[in-house]
Amino acid sequence: MKKQIFVLMMVALLMIPAAVMAMKMMDGDMSKMSRGSSMPMGSNMVMLQGSKVDGITASAHLMDVKAKMAENGMSTTHHLMVGFTTDAGEKVSKGQVAVKIEAPDGKVSSAKKMMGMGGQFGVDLTLDQKGSYHFKIGTKLADGKKRVFHMHYENK
Repeated sequence: MKKQIFVLMMVALLMIPAAVMAMKMMDGDMSKMSRGSSMPMGSNMVMLQGSKVDGITASAHLMDVKAKMAENGMSTTHHLMVGFTTDAGEKVSKGQVAVKIEAPDGKVSSAKKMMGMGGQFGVDLTLDQKGSYHFKIGTKLADGKKRVFHMHYENK
């Protein structure tokens, strides 16, 4: 039981820097990023291409947490954070968000619920294959509309 509590505390502590960094990045103008590009953000963070659906833009980044998680015996490799903004530039932080991941081998995961964190939504993932990942991010945000955003990541 103590080990489980310790692991949960470590996961929570690892999420705090990611959430803070994501909040700072979301305050900037990310609309100038080109579609389909990945932009390195330091040694362990990658911005994913933006995706716009029905008046909402999703912006996401992946943070490599493999080393820290391995120190605690966990196989998690990445933390995915997604933020949403309206066409008017307002942040959308209420609603339900989940992600399905298609791995390089073609297998598709079950939906993983993303938790609200500092005005964004995040989830820990294991991306342990080399190659292209496809993220299918399903939402039902505060306006009640269902939307699906598509993003990609090349794991080298």
